Amino acid sequence: MENEKCKIENIEYKIVRKPIKHLYMEVKEGFVEIRCNKFVSKKFIEEFILKHKDSILKKLDKKHYFLGEVVEKEPDYKKETPKIVLPLVEKYSKVMGLFPSKISFRFNKSRWGSCSYKNSIVFNYYLAKLPIELIEYVVVHELSHIKHKHHQKSFWDEVAKVLPDVKIRRKNLRQYEKMF
Repeated sequence: MENEKCKIENIEYKIVRKPIKHLYMEVKEGFVEIRCNKFVSKKFIEEFILKHKDSILKKLDKKHYFLGEVVEKEPDYKKETPKIVLPLVEKYSKVMGLFPSKISFRFNKSRWGSCSYKNSIVFNYYLAKLPIELIEYVVVHELSHIKHKHHQKSFWDEVAKVLPDVKIRRKNLRQYEKMF
């Protein structure tokens, strides 16, 4: 089927014609892709885009694209976060004598890290957005869960052995909770 590239009110969009029943819209890097069948008029598509203009611009801006031009490229968290976190895990594992069975990373919307009962630690890729002292706190926090699978006094004492200012770091981390 034919593909058309167009622009309306500085929003670039591409129409992909397919034998489908509905109209689908996806905000991509710098443009909007509209998938629809050959019977949907260009006028209808443009009205649809304008109706959703605010949410489209928010999504384009979130991807650091605006009006089809790259403004600022977000760091590649999948590459950057392990470069920061893994040396800290190595350092604090030696200091604390606590070693994870496995370390992995994922994008998470509610946690900076977690430690399983099998001592496998998962870190959030978005840790790279934090100041280094807060990344250290998350690393020490999760390593402490290898020894203490709870948040009772003995757990916090373990964290405080390495980070005496744990309460300040914990309080400062809360400022970043809504950044996902």
